Amino acid sequence: MEPHKAESMDLLRIEKLKKYFPVRRGFFQRTVGWVRAVEDVSLYLARGKTLGLVGESGCGKTTVARMILNLLPADGGRILYKGNDICGLSDKDMKPFRKEIQIVFQDPYGSLNPRMTVGQTLSEGLRITGIRGRTDRREPIERLLGLVGMAPTAIDRYPHEFSGGQRQRIGIARALSVEPALVVCDEPVSALDVSIQAQIINLLKDLQDRLGLSYVFISHDLNVVGYLCHQVAVMYRGQIMEYAPAEKVFENPLHPYTRVLLAALPDLESGKAPPATGLESERPEFALTPPEGCRFRMRCPEKHDRCRLLNPELTPVDDDHWVRCWQAPPHSTRI
Repeated sequence: MEPHKAESMDLLRIEKLKKYFPVRRGFFQRTVGWVRAVEDVSLYLARGKTLGLVGESGCGKTTVARMILNLLPADGGRILYKGNDICGLSDKDMKPFRKEIQIVFQDPYGSLNPRMTVGQTLSEGLRITGIRGRTDRREPIERLLGLVGMAPTAIDRYPHEFSGGQRQRIGIARALSVEPALVVCDEPVSALDVSIQAQIINLLKDLQDRLGLSYVFISHDLNVVGYLCHQVAVMYRGQIMEYAPAEKVFENPLHPYTRVLLAALPDLESGKAPPATGLESERPEFALTPPEGCRFRMRCPEKHDRCRLLNPELTPVDDDHWVRCWQAPPHSTRI
């Protein structure tokens, strides 16, 4: 089974998505195995909402993001954008969707061309929307900069003249220059100071309210995800472990991995460090050969005999709460 909702409400729908990477060794670089980066991932995103994708580094979050943008080909499954399957489209066929699906990168400096002024960077998107003349583009550029809290004087300056937070605002303005409906945010605040992170998150929230944007928000910071996201999907080793509205994930986490992640959050009010979770370190060989049964069982503090026999399916425990765990309660109308 897989998470579902009325398709008429969906802007983005991912069904049984898969991506395997070959492992090559030896002089002839023969394939000796496959890393299952993404396996049977199913998600949906309603219009004007934010889907948070969380998990440890290497769990497959960014791979999913790149497949949504068609920067990586999928090895299986479907990605439906407004009902159109964009998996496997050529660059030419994908071109009409490029305007509607944009990305904000993690590194606000590396994502900007250091040889181009801010005005030149934003002009590229405006040309795509049909605004050709240089003088015609100046007013829309100033409007874009104002939208992200930047002064018009930034037009003639270069990326190295700005702080990290300002560069990320420019990156957001660049994404908005083609008037997208969906923005993929790939850890957009992880490289910024904590005080600046709050400003960028509030900016994203404000832009969503004003422009009706939809976000796929990728992060390992559950505090940020809880503030910004409507739905949360918790990933581990390429699979979704828990998927539910944000309030249910935080108030009633059902998967042991989700509970461990929440337990590791610092107490923002007291400033105390989180207690030790007792979670074992990840074993690198499992990237190539996952253990039989549940993928999390070797680290799970609540594992049972059944966990080593079969990998559980992602199943509903409530109308909008899905869990991949043998210990999860059966489906009911309330939790």
